[in-house]
Amino acid sequence: MPPLEEVSSTYRLNKSLVKGLELLTEMNRSANASGTISDLAKKTGQHRTTVKRLLETLKQAGYVEHDIATNIYKLTFRVQQLSYGYRDTTLVTEVAWPHMRNFSQKMIWPCSLVAPEGDEMVVRVSTRPYSRLSFHPGMPGRRLPMLTTAAGRAYIAHTSDAARETIMQMLASHPETNEPMARDPRFIKALVKQTRARGYASNFGEWAEEPKFGGYAVPICNANGEAMVSLNVIFLTSAMKEAGAKEALLEALSETARQIEVDYTENVARVS
Repeated sequence: MPPLEEVSSTYRLNKSLVKGLELLTEMNRSANASGTISDLAKKTGQHRTTVKRLLETLKQAGYVEHDIATNIYKLTFRVQQLSYGYRDTTLVTEVAWPHMRNFSQKMIWPCSLVAPEGDEMVVRVSTRPYSRLSFHPGMPGRRLPMLTTAAGRAYIAHTSDAARETIMQMLASHPETNEPMARDPRFIKALVKQTRARGYASNFGEWAEEPKFGGYAVPICNANGEAMVSLNVIFLTSAMKEAGAKEALLEALSETARQIEVDYTENVARVS
């Protein structure tokens, strides 16, 4: 986050709000998510009177409770509500975007960050508007099948065994999804083994909606090595016949994923 004085805005900075957030952050770092006015004033560098006023405001809002006997303020469970809409994919998306732009500027083809949602994959963000070789202008929010797209295959191969089994059960219970492979354990086992061995997943026209297009995808994994999202690149299958085209695209895609994972890990460490 850039220094507050460097943030450009047509609105005046609400310093009280910023100080209140700093106070919540410091309390969250403290033992038992609590602290006295003196301790919090010392740790945040704020005046005792300011800390007292902010704590009483947070108390009235339900985010802090006060023990009169010990004079200690403590965070309440309501603070957890602030993160209910936040997922790992939110941070990954923020971290990935500049790397994705660089990829498409270099390789021309568009790439997308695709996240699991139930038994489907959903495009979170895409460089299609910035790619000269994009044939689909509107992509964010588009739903993709799990087993006939590169993005879905990359995720399935690198998610946990429990998650994979659950997704397969969901797919198998809906014949209208036209994914009979979900009911074929031998196919799933072979898909996982091959994708992990190669380090990427592919699709060359298997998705009925896009028969002329192909894709490569790699997982973006957390510290436990489990996929959070997939990073894919879409192209015309006829364009991959040139010698070296496939290798160059896969190398750039894998390197981009690696950079995203490194930045993601650093961001997680910074806020934890």
